[in-house]
Amino acid sequence: MNILRIVTILVGLVPLFLGVTGILFGAAEHSGGDAVSTALDSQYRYLAGVYVAIGLMILWSAGDIRGRADLLRFAMLGWFVGGIARAVSWTTVGEPASWQVSGMIVELVVPVALLLWQHRVLKR
Repeated sequence: MNILRIVTILVGLVPLFLGVTGILFGAAEHSGGDAVSTALDSQYRYLAGVYVAIGLMILWSAGDIRGRADLLRFAMLGWFVGGIARAVSWTTVGEPASWQVSGMIVELVVPVALLLWQHRVLKR
Protein backbone atom coordinates (compact mmCIF):
# COMPACT_ATOMS: atom_id res chain seq x y z
CA MET A 1 0.00 0.00 0.00
CA ASN A 2 2.94 2.35 0.58
CA ILE A 3 3.90 2.25 -3.10
CA LEU A 4 0.31 3.11 -4.04
CA ARG A 5 0.44 6.01 -1.57
CA ILE A 6 3.68 7.33 -3.09
CA VAL A 7 2.38 7.03 -6.65
CA THR A 8 -0.87 8.72 -5.62
CA ILE A 9 1.12 11.64 -4.21
CA LEU A 10 3.18 11.91 -7.39
CA VAL A 11 0.02 11.78 -9.50
CA GLY A 12 -1.60 14.47 -7.35
CA LEU A 13 1.34 16.80 -7.84
CA VAL A 14 0.73 16.89 -11.61
CA PRO A 15 -2.66 18.65 -11.64
CA LEU A 16 -1.64 20.73 -8.63
CA PHE A 17 1.43 22.07 -10.44
CA LEU A 18 -0.39 22.61 -13.74
CA GLY A 19 -3.28 24.29 -11.96
CA VAL A 20 -1.07 26.68 -10.00
CA THR A 21 0.91 27.64 -13.10
CA GLY A 22 -2.34 28.10 -15.01
CA ILE A 23 -3.66 30.44 -12.34
CA LEU A 24 -0.41 32.41 -12.22
CA PHE A 25 0.26 32.72 -15.96
CA GLY A 26 -3.21 32.43 -17.52
CA ALA A 27 -4.09 31.50 -21.07
CA ALA A 28 -1.56 33.91 -22.59
CA GLU A 29 1.24 31.37 -22.09
CA HIS A 30 -0.39 29.29 -24.86
CA SER A 31 -1.23 32.07 -27.31
CA GLY A 32 2.14 32.33 -29.01
CA GLY A 33 2.37 36.00 -28.08
CA ASP A 34 -1.08 36.89 -29.40
CA ALA A 35 -3.55 38.70 -27.19
CA VAL A 36 -6.05 36.54 -25.35
CA SER A 37 -9.60 37.67 -24.65
CA THR A 38 -10.46 38.40 -21.05
CA ALA A 39 -13.28 35.84 -21.20
CA LEU A 40 -10.92 33.10 -22.39
CA ASP A 41 -8.31 33.98 -19.76
CA SER A 42 -10.95 34.05 -17.02
CA GLN A 43 -12.28 30.63 -18.06
CA TYR A 44 -8.75 29.23 -18.32
CA ARG A 45 -7.79 30.42 -14.83
CA TYR A 46 -11.09 29.14 -13.40
CA LEU A 47 -10.44 25.67 -14.84
CA ALA A 48 -6.86 25.85 -13.56
CA GLY A 49 -8.40 26.38 -10.12
CA VAL A 50 -10.48 23.24 -10.61
CA TYR A 51 -7.26 21.43 -11.51
CA VAL A 52 -5.74 22.63 -8.22
CA ALA A 53 -8.76 21.24 -6.38
CA ILE A 54 -8.40 17.87 -8.12
CA GLY A 55 -4.70 17.77 -7.22
CA LEU A 56 -5.49 18.55 -3.59
CA MET A 57 -8.18 15.85 -3.49
CA ILE A 58 -5.70 13.31 -4.84
CA LEU A 59 -3.06 14.36 -2.32
CA TRP A 60 -5.56 14.30 0.55
CA SER A 61 -6.73 10.82 -0.42
CA ALA A 62 -3.13 9.55 -0.26
CA GLY A 63 -3.14 10.19 3.49
CA ASP A 64 -5.68 7.41 4.07
CA ILE A 65 -5.89 5.09 1.07
CA ARG A 66 -8.73 3.02 2.56
CA GLY A 67 -10.70 5.70 4.36
CA ARG A 68 -10.58 8.23 1.51
CA ALA A 69 -10.94 5.76 -1.37
CA ASP A 70 -14.14 7.41 -2.61
CA LEU A 71 -12.45 10.81 -2.72
CA LEU A 72 -9.71 9.42 -4.96
CA ARG A 73 -12.35 7.82 -7.18
CA PHE A 74 -14.19 11.13 -7.48
CA ALA A 75 -10.99 13.06 -8.25
CA MET A 76 -10.01 10.49 -10.88
CA LEU A 77 -13.48 10.81 -12.43
CA GLY A 78 -12.95 14.56 -12.73
CA TRP A 79 -9.54 14.10 -14.28
CA PHE A 80 -10.84 11.45 -16.71
CA VAL A 81 -13.78 13.62 -17.78
CA GLY A 82 -11.26 16.38 -18.53
CA GLY A 83 -9.49 13.98 -20.89
CA ILE A 84 -12.81 13.19 -22.58
CA ALA A 85 -13.38 16.94 -23.00
CA ARG A 86 -10.00 17.23 -24.73
CA ALA A 87 -11.00 14.40 -27.08
CA VAL A 88 -14.26 16.23 -27.89
CA SER A 89 -12.24 19.36 -28.67
CA TRP A 90 -9.94 17.37 -30.95
CA THR A 91 -12.85 15.93 -32.90
CA THR A 92 -14.75 19.23 -33.19
CA VAL A 93 -11.98 21.86 -33.52
CA GLY A 94 -8.92 19.94 -34.67
CA GLU A 95 -5.71 18.40 -33.43
CA PRO A 96 -4.26 20.22 -30.42
CA ALA A 97 -0.61 20.84 -29.63
CA SER A 98 1.47 17.73 -28.97
CA TRP A 99 1.77 18.52 -25.24
CA GLN A 100 -2.03 18.63 -25.05
CA VAL A 101 -2.30 15.26 -26.78
CA SER A 102 0.14 13.93 -24.18
CA GLY A 103 -2.00 15.50 -21.45
CA MET A 104 -5.11 13.87 -22.86
CA ILE A 105 -3.45 10.46 -22.89
CA VAL A 106 -2.37 10.91 -19.26
CA GLU A 107 -5.89 12.04 -18.30
CA LEU A 108 -7.46 9.01 -19.95
CA VAL A 109 -4.95 6.37 -18.83
CA VAL A 110 -3.66 7.35 -15.37
CA PRO A 111 -7.06 7.59 -13.64
CA VAL A 112 -8.11 4.16 -14.92
CA ALA A 113 -4.77 2.57 -14.03
CA LEU A 114 -4.66 4.14 -10.57
CA LEU A 115 -8.24 3.11 -9.76
CA LEU A 116 -7.63 -0.46 -10.90
CA TRP A 117 -4.56 -0.54 -8.65
CA GLN A 118 -6.53 1.00 -5.78
CA HIS A 119 -9.26 -1.64 -6.23
CA ARG A 120 -6.69 -4.43 -6.14
CA VAL A 121 -5.04 -3.06 -2.98
CA LEU A 122 -8.35 -2.50 -1.17
CA LYS A 123 -9.51 -6.07 -1.87
CA ARG A 124 -6.68 -7.41 0.32
